[in-house]
Amino acid sequence: MTDPRSLLRWLLAAVLALSLGAVGGAQPRQPGSPAATPATVEPPIDLKDPANIEAGREMFNVTCTHYCHGRGARGGGIRGPSLRNRGLDNVYIYNRITEGRPPMPAFRDIYTPEQIWKLVAYVQSLND
Repeated sequence: MTDPRSLLRWLLAAVLALSLGAVGGAQPRQPGSPAATPATVEPPIDLKDPANIEAGREMFNVTCTHYCHGRGARGGGIRGPSLRNRGLDNVYIYNRITEGRPPMPAFRDIYTPEQIWKLVAYVQSLND
């Protein structure tokens, strides 16, 4: 059973992310819109662009640090592992963020595909 306080923290982070919809330069997807699965292996943005990495970091700090992956994605959250120096594939990260997998929720109804790619850019920047 999930701790009610932890669930409340996650819900508050999700609501904050929705209310900040413009973070990262795009509006949140509308619920019920088509899945945001990438059609190609090539991301539509430059994953090395500092502006994309920073936008991804800002979104990560809103939705991913408190309960899950910890500050700076170093782990230490209740359930999320460290994301530093993992060498994960871009499409894997994109799909995991989009679709989720317990205990990680899906973010397809919170972030647009472009915003999710910016999260990928941030996660990949942690490999340097």
